[in-house]
Amino acid sequence: MRKAITILIIVMIIIIVLATGFFVWWYLETQENKRIDAEAVTLKEDLTVEFGEKVKISDFLANLNGRLLNDYTVDTEQLGEITVTFDFINIKNKKRTAQFKINIIDVTKPKIFSGASYTVTTGYNKDLTQVLLSGDDIDDNPIRKIEGQYDFNVAGDYNLTYIVRDSSGNETKKDFILHVVEPIEPSEQLEPPAVVESIYFDDIFQEHKNDKTKIGIDVSKWQGEINWEDVKNAGVEFAIIRVGYQTDYDGEYVVDPYFISNIEGAKAQGIPVGVYFYSYAKTVEQAVEQAEWVKEQINGYEIDLPITFDWESWNSFNKTGMSFYKINKVANTFLSSLEQAGYKGMLYSSKNYLEKIWYPTEYDVWLAHYTSKTNYQGKYHIWQRCDTGRVNGINGNVDINVMYVNR
Repeated sequence: MRKAITILIIVMIIIIVLATGFFVWWYLETQENKRIDAEAVTLKEDLTVEFGEKVKISDFLANLNGRLLNDYTVDTEQLGEITVTFDFINIKNKKRTAQFKINIIDVTKPKIFSGASYTVTTGYNKDLTQVLLSGDDIDDNPIRKIEGQYDFNVAGDYNLTYIVRDSSGNETKKDFILHVVEPIEPSEQLEPPAVVESIYFDDIFQEHKNDKTKIGIDVSKWQGEINWEDVKNAGVEFAIIRVGYQTDYDGEYVVDPYFISNIEGAKAQGIPVGVYFYSYAKTVEQAVEQAEWVKEQINGYEIDLPITFDWESWNSFNKTGMSFYKINKVANTFLSSLEQAGYKGMLYSSKNYLEKIWYPTEYDVWLAHYTSKTNYQGKYHIWQRCDTGRVNGINGNVDINVMYVNR
């Protein structure tokens, strides 16, 4: 009996010793792992980035004892403090998850695009803060105000300051002169209106045609009935056709009354075609809706060239409640929706607004710049050379374009 008790006591002592040893080992191992994890990640001192800045996880790490599993690009398109989470393998080959906070700020001042002066006639009644083009990179509705005294009913020159301030406190000021003048009677106009010179398709063809270009036109209802056989025989190598347009902000979508006859006429002559849609979209939801509408209209037609997003209502941009970031997102949403459906997307704009408002884009650009030689420095696929072109088969003016291929 004593022997059995002695054996039991010895066994219990061994169990206690082993358990104590295991606990001590577990505790030390846990503490060591905590120390390793605590020392694994060292962050940089400055965890502040600008809105839209392209940064990755590694850009915030001063040191990492281990390796990142995914050095992904952090979403910086929201202001304020955000939590960033990432996974890594530590020096003991264990997967770990870590977090840190970064602060996204806006340091970019709003932009004012008005000139040094602005002229109105007596009795003018519009809000100057809305008609003088301005905007912010992020804030959809920056505070706009005019500083100084003026009277629309009294002719004279008024020295004023246009001030735009965004929600982050960034402010831009621009001095300008408001000229309030008496209306001019038609009989008092001494000079007749300037005559716009026509530019003939053959001349542009001879000047710009080579093995890296194609010369074409873009058309809408403004060209009326088109004789596409004559257009083909004139040497036109492609056509971009307006599929439709939005009537106004939040307005309905209307098929161009000549869309069907134009696309069927051009296709019948073997002329490659693209289409464009004139938009007043001011939300990404509307951009998606419009892209879907365009797809419905072109269903059944082979579209050889890109589908273009055409947004030109800059004279009322201030009223839309859009930042520059938002208008760019609207355009990209429209184009990405079409590309997801297998079409090629393209952005249309003048040189002026490509340089001022549109961001560099992954999509093709259709540049409008009416000059004999453009000095636009960005990339573009098509150059709209003029809007006073003349080509056989079309009565009146038409836009003539140079498309760059094989480059």
